[in-house]
Amino acid sequence: MAVFKIEKQKNYTVMSNYHLQDKNLSYKAKGLLSFMLSLPEDWDYSLKGLVSVSKENIKAIRTILNELKEAGYLEIIQTRGENGYYKYEYIIREIPVKEMNKDNPYTQKGYAVEGDAEKDTQINTNKQNTKEQIDKIDKTINEEIYTELSDEERMKKHHSITKDLVKRKYLEIDDVELYKYDKLFKQLLKQYDFTDIMTITHYITSSVVKRHFLDEDDNKISNKFGYLKKSITNNIDRFNNNEIEWDEELGWFKETVSEYDRDFYDDYELPY
Repeated sequence: MAVFKIEKQKNYTVMSNYHLQDKNLSYKAKGLLSFMLSLPEDWDYSLKGLVSVSKENIKAIRTILNELKEAGYLEIIQTRGENGYYKYEYIIREIPVKEMNKDNPYTQKGYAVEGDAEKDTQINTNKQNTKEQIDKIDKTINEEIYTELSDEERMKKHHSITKDLVKRKYLEIDDVELYKYDKLFKQLLKQYDFTDIMTITHYITSSVVKRHFLDEDDNKISNKFGYLKKSITNNIDRFNNNEIEWDEELGWFKETVSEYDRDFYDDYELPY
């Protein structure tokens, strides 16, 4: 018979055994939940924060978080912050919400949980020397990044032309500046027809991707957003009025190459 000896240290975490004994959770989900419960409330609970202390990549962490959400151990509440970016509030539970909502409180080896999911008590931890339970069962953490959503959930929130840029590989789905493009296209639609914007955007981005993000003079494009905005605004009126045309061989509009101020679009930032 195997004998396990545990060497206890001063720095430890006290938590419920419920999730550790939950057969519906994978070992990875149990481990991540235990890790999250061991952290202070002001820790960086974003995907990037969790990835920074793990061998797992961002997609693996997101998959585990989705498992915890489906099992009722994690809830993510989304609101829009003042700056236009989405803000996320995390509620991390030791006991899944489905158990908390039962008429009778769940008891695990003398550890009682009373009330519903809104009024539970949770064990908090102190990295230095945690020896007792603290009166709060829910950890609430606010983040202003949107990478916690799945790829599908994220794409639903963006403008259709922005989605097309991702589809055409001009942008990455994890690009934190996607909302800049949403705002740009909404502004342009106040002046121009959707088809015209879509057409000129297609010409520009398809050519850039084909040239591996080099501009018409073979210079590396360091600011994709500034480059695209300047390219559209400089050419859309003339293009619609047939004053210029797309040159397939050049991969750019005729007679406009010399008008570019590369310093402008390299440094350009959309004002908020």
